[in-house]
Amino acid sequence: MLKVCLDTNVWISGLAFSGVPAEIVSLAFNRKFQVVTSSLILEELNRNLVKKFDVNPKRAKHLCFRIAQIADVYEPKGTIHAIAGNHSDNLVLETAILGRAKYLVTGDKEHLLPLKVFKHVKIVEPGTFLLRLKN
Repeated sequence: MLKVCLDTNVWISGLAFSGVPAEIVSLAFNRKFQVVTSSLILEELNRNLVKKFDVNPKRAKHLCFRIAQIADVYEPKGTIHAIAGNHSDNLVLETAILGRAKYLVTGDKEHLLPLKVFKHVKIVEPGTFLLRLKN
């Protein structure tokens, strides 16, 4: 099965809004691809849902628990330094590598998308991923 790491921004957009990220999140929950994630991504998701989107803390925790149920959860150690500084996006890259993901889906135009490919992982925007998934 196709392994895919969804960045926190894709989860948030998909859970909070309609559109392409919501379709990707729905496909993830329906197990149309294997989700690769980490406790770091889940913690960031939980924190942002509560602080930025006023999601009830119990609801946010439940959503993260549901994601963990359908995902392979990894623990990056900080061994990748592709992005200057000790940037948390390095841990997202490491999560994708550890999980042998084919794609890292992100909306991060500043740090991740410019890489395009890192090792074996293709780094793409949600729209690009959805098109490739449907073809």
